[in-house]
Amino acid sequence: MGYQNVSFPENSLFLVTGGAGFIGSNLCEAILKMGYKVRCLDDLSTGKQTNIDMLMDNPNYEFIKGDIKDFDTCMKACDGVDYVLNQAAWGSVPQSIEMSLLYCANNIMGTLNMMEAARQNGLKKFVYASSSSVYGDEPNLPKKEGREGNLLPPYAVCKMCDEE
Repeated sequence: MGYQNVSFPENSLFLVTGGAGFIGSNLCEAILKMGYKVRCLDDLSTGKQTNIDMLMDNPNYEFIKGDIKDFDTCMKACDGVDYVLNQAAWGSVPQSIEMSLLYCANNIMGTLNMMEAARQNGLKKFVYASSSSVYGDEPNLPKKEGREGNLLPPYAVCKMCDEE
């Protein structure tokens, strides 16, 4: 069963955070093709305007340039939304080592802001995108929940914190 066979109530509104990133922009496009409305929240720090340029003229698409670290922005972005697909995160392991405080602010506090804004706005579902980095240095494949190694970079710690 592909995603094309999944249905939601008519006029459902999806918020895709990090919607100008590679995965987020593809989610936006797929949701629009399914006939639903999409609101994209992205600060364009890692996402690209070119990823969403083709969506800007769609009447069912709305772009908000904003930062998930700002709670008021998260509240406004969640207003009237049914579902959140949270893709917003900074993803570079090496940069997370160099800029651990900024990664913590963005990837932990930003995600917490989104979760709280979703809760206060009474959203139906919140889908969080994690990372395989949460399995740490566990060498065995395939990776399995409950069999995690040591979390090495701050990026992995952030993602695990959000999962918890």
